[in-house]
Amino acid sequence: MRVVPSQSPGGAYLSPDDALRALAASTPGDQTLTVTARIEINSHGERRPLKAALMMRKPAHLRLESVPLLGPPDFFLSIDAGELRAFSPGNNGGNFYIGRSTARNVKRFFPLALPAADMVSLLMGQPPKMEEASSWRGEWEEGLYRVDQCIAEEKILSLWIDPVGDLLLRVRAFTEGGYIAYTAEFAEHTSVGKRFLPQRLTITGEAVSLTLRYSEFRLDNDVEPFALPIPEGIVPIPLE
Repeated sequence: MRVVPSQSPGGAYLSPDDALRALAASTPGDQTLTVTARIEINSHGERRPLKAALMMRKPAHLRLESVPLLGPPDFFLSIDAGELRAFSPGNNGGNFYIGRSTARNVKRFFPLALPAADMVSLLMGQPPKMEEASSWRGEWEEGLYRVDQCIAEEKILSLWIDPVGDLLLRVRAFTEGGYIAYTAEFAEHTSVGKRFLPQRLTITGEAVSLTLRYSEFRLDNDVEPFALPIPEGIVPIPLE
């Protein structure tokens, strides 16, 4: 990876590489993060609230279980080893879906079409996967250090980092031509072990926004299974 030096006005970071190293040191790494999330999905003017338990681990492991106000969980989703599984209990046992964890399949159950690894990273308050054949530029902007990732001089990703605590506050991804694909905002960071994690996340795309508020954090090294088991007597429905 080629790093383009930046001119720093005497702040905490001397280069984009310096800022990225500090950011990486403040993230959970390969630990498993478990939270309770209050989720609000706004899509084309329609609002849908949801409460769920989330278990996440990089690079692309996710387990989601709904927590309804009354009654047992009514939706389950998992991403593990490149495979997406979703289960909606109901009459005759319910429906169990299974397929590759592509952006297209993720969008069937998640309001934004994102690769699974990028979605998990953002839900954990971290930047998405970095392209290897890229360069980095950095500059100070209103007290934050903005790092831009570029390919062939075209900006594809921007990160805004607060030097006080090395906190990631914003991610913005761009499509070809420089249009905004999505913006993710991270706020109200709290100490979890030796790390700082956001309690509030907002991911906004075209005509869609997803807001999550986290509580009941747990960060550990447990290697629990992520993939949903197929209920006895249920024939999975292929997503492809």
